[in-house]
Amino acid sequence: MKSETVHYLGVLVISAVLSGCGNDDPQTVQIDFRQSPQGWTAGFADYPVGGDDFFELEADYRPLLPPLDSSRNGHFLSGNNHSDDLWMFIKGRVSGLDANQTYSVRFEVEIATRVPNGCSGVGGAPGEGVTVKAGASDIEPEAVVMGGDWRMNVDKGNQAIGGVKAIVVGDVANSVPCGETPRWELKQLSSGAESVQVTSDANGRVWLFAGTDSGFEATTDVYYTWMVATFEP
Repeated sequence: MKSETVHYLGVLVISAVLSGCGNDDPQTVQIDFRQSPQGWTAGFADYPVGGDDFFELEADYRPLLPPLDSSRNGHFLSGNNHSDDLWMFIKGRVSGLDANQTYSVRFEVEIATRVPNGCSGVGGAPGEGVTVKAGASDIEPEAVVMGGDWRMNVDKGNQAIGGVKAIVVGDVANSVPCGETPRWELKQLSSGAESVQVTSDANGRVWLFAGTDSGFEATTDVYYTWMVATFEP
C-alpha cells in the first residue's frame, strides 16, 4: 500500500519539502480557507455578457453565519440563476509538484450551505439540483466570451455531468428536511475513487478549482471552507 505525503498550503505554495517528489507516492495538498483566502479568486460563467446585475452575482471572503462558528471564514458566492445554467466557482494555483508530471487527481471539498433537502423548485431542486464540482487544469480556468455569453475555457461539464477537467463531488442539499426552518450547515463532499487528469508545468504547478453548476432557477448561496486534492502520478 502506498503512503501519502501530506502538504499544507500557506499562500498557494507548499510550505514543506516534498519528500514524495520523484516517486510514485500520492501527494496530498490541503487548502484551508477558514483563516485565509489563500490567494484564491472567484468567477462566474454560463450567463449573458452584461448580466451581472440581473443575475445578482456576489463573491467575497467573509465570516460564516450562525449557527456556524463566525470566527471561521470562507469564500462566499451567490447568484440568481436566470439562465438555468449558472456556474459559480473559485480557483487557485498550487505548486511543489513534480515538473511535467501527469497526475490523476481526487478531491474532497467542504462547503457551508443552508439549503434543505427534498424540496422542489423552478427548473430543479434548490439543493439536489445544484451540483458541486472540483477540478484541475494546466491552464488558468476562467470565463471567456463566446457568442454573447460567458463560458468556461476548460471543460467542466454541464449541470449534473462532469467534464474532462472537473468531477462531480455532490450537491448543496444539507441534512435539514424540506419544510423545516433552514439553517447553515457544513457539508463534506468527495469525488471518491473518481479522478481527473492534469499535467503540471515545468515549475510543478497546476490550477485547482471548485464550483456549483445550477439547474435551480433562483438564488443559490454557498461558502467554500476547505479543499483537499490528492495527486497520484
